[in-house]
Amino acid sequence: MIKSAARGVVVTALTTAIALLPSSAQAEGSDKDNEIERVELTGVTAFDTSPQHIRTGDRWLTRLELYTENTAKSEKKKPKNEKTAKKSSRQPLRAGDGESECSAIHVRHHEVTTQCTRVLRLKKGTLTLSDMITYNPHQPVTAKTAIIGGTGHYRSAYGDGYITLDGGYVHLELNVDE
Repeated sequence: MIKSAARGVVVTALTTAIALLPSSAQAEGSDKDNEIERVELTGVTAFDTSPQHIRTGDRWLTRLELYTENTAKSEKKKPKNEKTAKKSSRQPLRAGDGESECSAIHVRHHEVTTQCTRVLRLKKGTLTLSDMITYNPHQPVTAKTAIIGGTGHYRSAYGDGYITLDGGYVHLELNVDE
């Protein structure tokens, strides 16, 4: 019973996060001309070792549960009414998990500059990202991230994208070139 209650809270929180965070494309799409695959994910923090007061030199690990919008299935099966259609197109779908390893390289007042390496384990393979972000840990921020490698389907991946950090949520919009 506790597991199902916790799962309900996570699904509700995730559905809210997907609705509120930027969303400009399908979860996974492909640009046939340039062979660029669009991957859009929302991560929910499952475990975080970041210190309460970050200082230069601090390192931490964050583990994420990754989700994507269930847009592909909602297009295949047309619901009987419009109310069901809106509801089904916004349901989160488990996409995998990931982790970030970050180091604080500069701290000034409430502003932190971090260097992070992120590994996203997805069904088709892994993607490795690298970014340097300057932000206030108590405010949402969107920054550039680089795709520096991958495995499986993404074995020759490179590209870039945007990462939004917002409390316990991470939103990724990636353009994967292969």
